[in-house]
Amino acid sequence: MRKLFGYMLGLIVLIIYIIVISRLGDALFPMHIVLEFAYYAIAGIGWIFPAMWFIRWWYRPKNNQTD
Repeated sequence: MRKLFGYMLGLIVLIIYIIVISRLGDALFPMHIVLEFAYYAIAGIGWIFPAMWFIRWWYRPKNNQTD
């Protein structure tokens, strides 16, 4: 169940991130292609760090303690 929830949540968050980053990039750098390229390169790498935390949570084993 956690993996299904993770897939759906991850997909939704990634779509929202892409929309926000693209709108922000268009607003900040409307005509400067070099700055826009650098911005998208940094933003493209920046999503990896939250995704790593999310994937670690996703694959963490359940705490099944049988007494």
